[in-house]
Amino acid sequence: MLLDFIGSYGKLSDEGFAWKVGTRYRRIGVAILQLLLTALGYAAAFMIRFEFEIPADDYGVMINTLPILILARLASYHYFKLYAGGWRFVSMRDLVIISKAVFWGSIIFLVTMVFINRLQGYPRSILVVEAIFNFALTSGIRFLVRFAYESQLGTSSKVSKNAVIAGAGKAGVLVLNEIRTNGKMGIGVVGFVDDNPLKIGTEIQGVRVIGSTEDIPKLADQYDIDEVIIAIPSAGYKDIARINNIARSAQVNAKVMPSLGELIQTDGMVGRLKDVSFDALLGRQTIKFKREADLHLMKQEIEGKAVLVTGAGGSIGSELCRQVATFDPRLLILLDRYENTLYELEIDLKRKFPNQPVLSVVGDILDSVKVNKILSENRVNLVYHAAAYKHVPLMEREPAGAVRNNVFGTLNVARLAVENHVDKFVLISTDKAVNPANIMGTTKRVAEKIIQGLSGNGGGTKFIAVRFGNVIGSNGSVIPIFQRQIIEGGPVTITDPEATRYFMSISEAVQLVMTAGAMGTGGEIFLLDMGEPIKIVDIAKKLIDFSGLKPGKDIEIVSIGLRPGEKLHEELYWQGEGIVPTENKKITMLKPNGLYPDRLNGQLKELEELSHLSNVQGIYTLLREIVPETKIRNM
Repeated sequence: MLLDFIGSYGKLSDEGFAWKVGTRYRRIGVAILQLLLTALGYAAAFMIRFEFEIPADDYGVMINTLPILILARLASYHYFKLYAGGWRFVSMRDLVIISKAVFWGSIIFLVTMVFINRLQGYPRSILVVEAIFNFALTSGIRFLVRFAYESQLGTSSKVSKNAVIAGAGKAGVLVLNEIRTNGKMGIGVVGFVDDNPLKIGTEIQGVRVIGSTEDIPKLADQYDIDEVIIAIPSAGYKDIARINNIARSAQVNAKVMPSLGELIQTDGMVGRLKDVSFDALLGRQTIKFKREADLHLMKQEIEGKAVLVTGAGGSIGSELCRQVATFDPRLLILLDRYENTLYELEIDLKRKFPNQPVLSVVGDILDSVKVNKILSENRVNLVYHAAAYKHVPLMEREPAGAVRNNVFGTLNVARLAVENHVDKFVLISTDKAVNPANIMGTTKRVAEKIIQGLSGNGGGTKFIAVRFGNVIGSNGSVIPIFQRQIIEGGPVTITDPEATRYFMSISEAVQLVMTAGAMGTGGEIFLLDMGEPIKIVDIAKKLIDFSGLKPGKDIEIVSIGLRPGEKLHEELYWQGEGIVPTENKKITMLKPNGLYPDRLNGQLKELEELSHLSNVQGIYTLLREIVPETKIRNM
């Protein structure tokens, strides 16, 4: 059968010349089938037009013009690459491509006919009817193949996630066969990706090679991909890490096929694919706020409101903007001082949320005139304040800059929020503000005090703070640093083998901000239950293992000692803060004691003068007065 011939090329050798030959014969087979379908559709159009009794003259017109139509159709289908498609996985996206190919094929035919004889003696209605028949036959045969293929597989295995296999070689086929024969895996393979250009567009056992590894972000959107399975035994750690990073950039999990030795020692591959996910790194499941009560609160908080996100171009700010957009705010305002990240975010939001009004503003949170204009002209209801300096060692060298941005940038936006009757202000803080040992943490603790000082004294504006742990995957986090070091061949550097941190994913951080912001009534500090603190050295070992290497053997781990301002262990709260449970078991609320707004105001005025003078010694002395628990020492 012709259909068997079209699919048989997948049994050919997967190397070099055999791939070229297999692709060539398959395309010839598809072209022959398309020729027959075009002739069938053309004849059917004439039959319908003349009510199944075609006059002799018109029959001659049909026979004489059929070769022109076939050539027009074949040329159009070749241009739109219909001969390279994987019919067993045809989708609605393919229907759009087929419709374009049919349309332009008809245009080519029409132009040719006009050029030959200006359509004299040619029934015009045939053009429309033939195009409809051609589209129906061309798409119908593809969906018929898909239906037959899925019927053959049966419905015993329930697919819970879509995956692509990176590597269209023998190992990739091994993974594909294992997935097909083990329904427990719950994986549907939508295609292969491979960096060999000769393989792209071909099929392996009915599964199409849909692109290269660099195409993963684009393919993730097109095919709703949940997972990338890396099946390239010859790939070194650099290639594995590169593919993993590409998958991460598309917010897709990656798994690595075990080595041959590991497979020999086990009964199969099920359960042996190595996760490269945040869950695996954290040693716990990522928390998802899907309670109906939480979603209802967030919808009430955001829907139909004007929302300002400061620091919108950062890793937290940008994801916060994406999540806010899902709740249909009246206007989403992005404020950041870096125009490149702001522009990229705006493009991404317009692509994902085409109906969402977005206003991008390049500016500084210390610019009172600009911030006031944003708040007043747009009648802002809600402010998420994510703008801050967060890099600990850098801020140790720039204490005046840290004070200006983290303290007075926050104070500036907060005061203007009060003046412009903003409903709610949510500060994004850090666990480094607890018993701080560095300038960054100390300035964030001052920002918390400002927010709590304004709460109850800020008119109708409610002020809330949210405390984060270390956010995995954010700019400046240890993960991209470790990944780069692994790609470069090591060593992976850690501060201390005993150093621990609380970790959370970007999605957890953003959900915490939005949920806590919706729950807060003013003056609270919220934090997420992040489980037990994790040793940084364990994160390094897991990343090395996920790259297919052995810690200490293939990649060394070297301790370089704590950097200035770093602590061995972080804390989530200090003894002066009382823990209060919330309706959400994963969120804790803290209500500190004894704030003195009047005294704080005087201290802030003095601190502002010292920061403008870059009086480092004076800054350190006054910060220790404002935050008595800080461990910072004069430089």
